[in-house]
Amino acid sequence: MRDNLATGEPTDDALVLATRGGEPDAFAVLLDRHLPQARTFLALKAPVSQLVDELAHDTFVFAFRHLDDFKPGTSFRAWVRAIAWNLLRAEVQRYAREQVQQEKFAAWQLAEFNDHATDTTPAAEAEHLHDCLAQLDGPLRELITLKYRDDHDTNEIAARLKRSLVWVRVSLFRVRAQLRECIEAKLKGDQPC
Repeated sequence: MRDNLATGEPTDDALVLATRGGEPDAFAVLLDRHLPQARTFLALKAPVSQLVDELAHDTFVFAFRHLDDFKPGTSFRAWVRAIAWNLLRAEVQRYAREQVQQEKFAAWQLAEFNDHATDTTPAAEAEHLHDCLAQLDGPLRELITLKYRDDHDTNEIAARLKRSLVWVRVSLFRVRAQLRECIEAKLKGDQPC
């Protein structure tokens, strides 16, 4: 390795060539030498401080994996800074896309809620649910009570009712469907269930 004449330390080019030649310790020297500047650059540019360490790490992982792309005779520090900038830009763009998707989803949910809110009021649905529950057979009403009022899991319900787990799950599925149909019928003004 050629030494830097002023400090007696190897140059960045020499360290890059040594790393390419199979000396991973040479890259550790590059990391120690350039990580503080990369972190400072990211800290000044990143919109949130939590990104600094993650992006600094990603920058040097990328640099190591693409070390063959570095051209000796150019500035390693500038190359690393360009990598950091590109990773930061990509992260900010990803975040912006995610925010747009979340806003679209929130708007969709609000529209769905408003559409359903104009159809019926939650109070009417609750009143109909109460009426539909009252019409259930005793064992099914007990099943619903254990599950939703007493908050038992299906294993506990099966043990308490001395039924199989499959029976409990299938019965819960069926009774929920029955209640849904009953409520929808009442909301449409059809005959009682």
